[in-house]
Amino acid sequence: MAYAYLSTGREKVMSDSRELALTIALEAVLNAARSFSVDINELCETAIESLTLVPSNISPAIVAAIGEIESAANAIDYGEGE
Repeated sequence: MAYAYLSTGREKVMSDSRELALTIALEAVLNAARSFSVDINELCETAIESLTLVPSNISPAIVAAIGEIESAANAIDYGEGE
């Protein structure tokens, strides 16, 4: 027997909260890497390359992930004050 599921709208709130947390976490990891003298641009380029190893497998989620990596790197660059 199947049961109907009525959305309460809380799923979207949870999703937005998790998305924000992941964005903050990615920026924190990039900041930590920079504090260890890691070249952030090179790190991000390598991460993006790893996502695109199989060009036929590039899904919308991969494209979105690449955008998030680039956005986080830009946020870190902007925060450097150089």
